[in-house]
Amino acid sequence: MALTFTCFALHPVPSEAQLLKKLKKKLEKKAEEVVDRQVDGVLGNDDTAGEDHTGEERSGDPFRNLPKTVYDFVPGAEIVFQDDFSEDVEGNMASRWTSNGTGAVETLPGVPGKWLRVYPENTYKIKDLMPMPENFTLEFDMLTRADNYKDLGTPAFGFDYNKGVSKHYYLADQNPVNADLSYQFGKLNFTSKEVGSNRKSSEMDFPMSYFANDVMRIQVQVTGSRMRVFANKYKVLDTEMVDSESKKYFYFASDGNEHSRIYIGNIRIAVVGK
Repeated sequence: MALTFTCFALHPVPSEAQLLKKLKKKLEKKAEEVVDRQVDGVLGNDDTAGEDHTGEERSGDPFRNLPKTVYDFVPGAEIVFQDDFSEDVEGNMASRWTSNGTGAVETLPGVPGKWLRVYPENTYKIKDLMPMPENFTLEFDMLTRADNYKDLGTPAFGFDYNKGVSKHYYLADQNPVNADLSYQFGKLNFTSKEVGSNRKSSEMDFPMSYFANDVMRIQVQVTGSRMRVFANKYKVLDTEMVDSESKKYFYFASDGNEHSRIYIGNIRIAVVGK
C-alpha cells in the first residue's frame, strides 16, 4: 500500500500573544496619526489649513474662518505725532498724554520698549495735538495681560470734538466716531454719528481672545468720509464713517478690571495726500 505524505512549510505559527502585540502596535500607530492630523489642523500645518487674508500660508491663522480681505494700508508720509514713551520716566503718567484719572509708563519682561498702562474707567488723549488732518493715518499697538481674556472687557478708541478729558467715556459708542474692541464677547463694533441723519453702526465677530496676552496692531486710514481700519493687517472696516470737515481728537478708553492690564504704545499719526 502506497503511503502518501503531506508536506507542511516549516514556518512558525505566531502565538496569540504575538498577534496581540502586533495588533497593539498597529492601533497605536493609527492613534498617533489621528492625533498628528488634529494637531496639524489646530496649528494650521495641514494641507487644508488654507491661506490667510493676504493669500500666504500661515501657521495658527486667527482669521482662517473669516472672509478673505486685502491688506492695502499705506501709512502717511508726513508724521504729525509720534510717541513710543522712550523719553518718559517709568511709573509716571506719559508726559504728552492726559486722562480723567491716571496712567503709568511701564516696561514688561520679554516685550521691547515702553508702554502706557491704561487703567480701568479712564480715557486718554494726546495733550497738545491739534485736530486730525483732513486725510490721515493713525497707528498704535495694544498690549494686554490677563489670566482670563474676558477680564480685558471692551477697550475703545475713536474721535470726538473735544480736546481735553473731563470724564471717562462710559458709553464710548455715543461719541462721534468710535470702535469697541470686545475681548469679552469676541466682537468689533463701529459707530458713527457723522454720516447722514441717523447713527451708523457695524458689528462683526472677531477672534479677540486670540490676541489676549499679545500685541495687536491697529491701523486707521481716513480719506474724506471714508474710514478703513485694520487689526493685525486684517481689514475690519471700509466705509463712509466720518465728516471730513469736523474736528477730530483721538482718544483711547479702557473698561477692564483689576484682574487685567491694558497698554498702548508706538503711536503714529501722519498726513495722507489726496
